[in-house]
Amino acid sequence: MAIKEAEELWPTGPEVLITLEEAVQMAEEMSAPPAERWVARTISEKLIPSLYEARTYIEVGQLGSPEIRLGISRAALEAGELADVDSRYAPLYSKIRVLAEEVAIASRTI
Repeated sequence: MAIKEAEELWPTGPEVLITLEEAVQMAEEMSAPPAERWVARTISEKLIPSLYEARTYIEVGQLGSPEIRLGISRAALEAGELADVDSRYAPLYSKIRVLAEEVAIASRTI
């Protein structure tokens, strides 16, 4: 088995997109009943649209676009507030933080 160089281990656009889709799926599952209404509303009206905004730029390969970081930051802010109220939402916050790190790393490789 060949040893990979560090650059080969860095996430690429498609890998970042997979992580983003996983975050959206996790958010959708957490907002489904029996979730409280305000939680479902926060996730569906603020968090997921922010992630989709970032996805638009990732899909077209503009990994260095500030709109990606902005969308993910807004989603992380909402997820962080949810996690502060109820620790059940901490995994969602963590997933979005991982997404932010992947985007930061991937944007350096372009």
